[in-house]
Amino acid sequence: MSVLVTGACGFIGSYLIPALLERGYEVVATDITNEPGWIADLEAVRYYRADLGRDADVYKLMGAVRPEKVIHLASLLAAPCENDPGLGYRVNFGSTLALLDGCRTFGANRFVMTSSISVFGKNLPEPVFDDEIKNPLTIYGQTKLACEHLMEWYQRVYSMSSGAVRFPWVFGPGRTTGITAEYSSKLLDAIASGEKLVISTPEEKGDWLYIKDAVKALLMLIELKEQPRIAYNIMSGLYTVREAMTIARSLFPDAEIEIGEGTEVTSPYPTSFDDSKAREEIGWKPDYSIEEAMKEHVEIIRKKIN
Repeated sequence: MSVLVTGACGFIGSYLIPALLERGYEVVATDITNEPGWIADLEAVRYYRADLGRDADVYKLMGAVRPEKVIHLASLLAAPCENDPGLGYRVNFGSTLALLDGCRTFGANRFVMTSSISVFGKNLPEPVFDDEIKNPLTIYGQTKLACEHLMEWYQRVYSMSSGAVRFPWVFGPGRTTGITAEYSSKLLDAIASGEKLVISTPEEKGDWLYIKDAVKALLMLIELKEQPRIAYNIMSGLYTVREAMTIARSLFPDAEIEIGEGTEVTSPYPTSFDDSKAREEIGWKPDYSIEEAMKEHVEIIRKKIN
C-alpha cells in the first residue's frame, strides 16, 4: 500500500514517516526543499522535490507516483499567510485542490490532511464542538476552512474518501516553528538543556497534544475507508503555560523555572475544544498524559545533547 506524504520534511512528517514504514506502507515523500539526510537514510522512502503551490508540480508528481493514499501535511504557516494572503491561498488551498483532483485522476482511494483549530474564531462557547460556527480571524484559518469545504465537495460530487484532523498545540522534540512552539516544545527544550526559564506569558492556554498522539490520529484516519464527518477536533489535555510548567517543576526538580505574573493572552483562537465526536465515531483517544510526554521529550533532548 503506497502513501504520498506532503510536507514530509516538517516536524509531523519526521514522526509520521517512520510510523508508516513500521506499518508496512510504501512511502513517497515530497517537500519544497532538498531531501534531508534523515529521509535519505531511509532506503524504503522515495523522495521527490516539488512546489505544491504549482499545479504542474502536483500533477507531475501524482502521475509519476500514483499513490493509493495521500497524507497532506504541507502548509504555509500563519505568519506568512498574514504577510501574503495570495501566497497563503495559492499554497494551502491550491495544493489541496490539485492533490484532490490528482487523487481522482490517478486513482488514489483516500485523502487525509491536517486542518486546524484556526478555522474557529474567538468568542465562541467553550469547549468548542466540531460543528460550531466557523469564522476564522486569520488568513491561515480561512485557507484551512476552505480546504475542509473543498474536501466535502469532492466527497459529495466524486465520492472521494477524505478527512481531516484539527490539531491544537502539537509539541515534542524537534518542534521549532509556529508560535505555539514558544509556549510548549521550546520550554521543554530549555529544561532539557539546563537553561533558566523566565515565563512572561503564563496564562497562555492551549491543549497540549504530544506529537506521537498526533501521528496516531493521522494513522487512524488514513486507515479508514470513510468517516462520518470531514474534520475532527483531536485533543489531549488543556493547560495554561503556568499549569504546565508547574507540572514540569514536579517532574524535573532541578529545572530553573521562574513564572511571572503576566496576564496577557495573545492567541486569536479559542482555547478549549471538544473531541467527543472523534472519540465516539473513530475511537480516538491519546496514549500519552502530559507527564509522560514531558518526560519522554526531555529524555530525548538530553540524549541528543549528551
